[in-house]
Amino acid sequence: MADLPLSYVYEPDRFMDRGKAYGSCIGGRRYSVAHQTPGTTVTGQTSFVATTPTFLIYQASASHRVVLSNFALCQDGTPAGGSIHVLVAIDSASRYSSGGTAITPQAVAMPSALASGFSFSFNPTASAASAVRYVNEWTQPVYPGSIFNPDMHDGLLIGFTGSILIYTWAATTAPTWVIGGFDILEDE
Repeated sequence: MADLPLSYVYEPDRFMDRGKAYGSCIGGRRYSVAHQTPGTTVTGQTSFVATTPTFLIYQASASHRVVLSNFALCQDGTPAGGSIHVLVAIDSASRYSSGGTAITPQAVAMPSALASGFSFSFNPTASAASAVRYVNEWTQPVYPGSIFNPDMHDGLLIGFTGSILIYTWAATTAPTWVIGGFDILEDE
């Protein structure tokens, strides 16, 4: 599939709130990140620490900006202790330092053979903040099976170099998640 600009397909009457997202799918630059072994869980932390995000989307010197559209996390396993906190941050630097488990983003347009320019890891070690902005924080009630699904409205963007960090923590017992999916697109 050709690498089309997001303005290639924009149907404002049909896709008023998701025109750019639709265009990114048609252009082959829309990706989903879900664990490729269904049922695999990811454990958060028991406190906020800036260098231990639960999820990290990052790139250095890429040719496309990255937009986080939305994501879904499903609680599983032992219920976390206390309320679960979820914090989303952006930074102008690639914050990946080491470790974690990489997940390869999957193109959501079946004809697309385009690989993403960004990387995704869970439970990595991040480097110290460069120009961090904490943009959203939520608390989530604790019960197995609950779903946390914030819609970022295709509005959380990092440049050709940058990071999106998602932290999850609960005071006594760290939250356990099944990744419902991260919906990510690449912009011009």
